[in-house]
Amino acid sequence: MDLYDFLGTSQEPLLEIHSWIQEANEASVGLPHAMNLATVDSNGQPSSRMVLLKSLSDTGLVFFTDYEGKKGQEIINNKKAALNFWWAKTNKQIRIEGNCEKVSKQESDDYFQLRPRISQISAKASHQSKEIETYEGLAKIVDEIKNSNEGKKLERPERWGGFILKPELIEFWIDQKDRLHRRKLYKLVDKKWKISLLAP
Repeated sequence: MDLYDFLGTSQEPLLEIHSWIQEANEASVGLPHAMNLATVDSNGQPSSRMVLLKSLSDTGLVFFTDYEGKKGQEIINNKKAALNFWWAKTNKQIRIEGNCEKVSKQESDDYFQLRPRISQISAKASHQSKEIETYEGLAKIVDEIKNSNEGKKLERPERWGGFILKPELIEFWIDQKDRLHRRKLYKLVDKKWKISLLAP
């Protein structure tokens, strides 16, 4: 199953990310494209959560969210963010640091139309991270949208869309039984990747 839209050729670290995700997929890892996203609020407080990688290219890594939710607002106010993949079955992890920006409206529109109908409805009904009275009330809103739009194409809410994280640092980590874990670091310097090895 191809979980990613890998576009064209890329420099080595982006190809390696793709290769490691494919390896995890072949090892039957559940949600091999799940990654931890860390952002920082206006007070300097970090927060993290799991998101799903939706596309990978030589430009960066794309995920989708509610721009008005907690992580969306933190990214809009501070474009610096970090990602982490970890797969127990392959004993590997990837750390990624970089800057985020919104993808084009067209890309967000296109992906929204690829989502299952119920996911489209949920995106319209739920204002991510906002307080709600009850889950029953939210379910009622979902039903109202479902019933009033039966047989109609659902348009993407303006507040929902994609971000692309453009990496500036990528570290590949491989577990070793002797605790001498292998760490390879790629750092973007003058638009070129500088490679170094790190002590565990």
